Amino acid sequence: MKTTTRKKLSKPKIRRVGIAGLKKELSAFEKKYKMTTEIFLQKVESGEMEDTHDIVRWLGTAETYQAISKRA
Repeated sequence: MKTTTRKKLSKPKIRRVGIAGLKKELSAFEKKYKMTTEIFLQKVESGEMEDTHDIVRWLGTAETYQAISKRA
């Protein structure tokens, strides 16, 4: 009987950056793309932004920041 070795799946890395870290990440995206997060969100809503890795990350960061800000 042949035994097979199962490859362990790596767990996704979860970063805990806090509100200050989220602001820093948003600022970096704003600088890179030369627009505010507010304008970015309007462009996403109107379908003007492509679904690139950066855009998805920026959107996720913005949504997380908004959710945490509402609770604070």
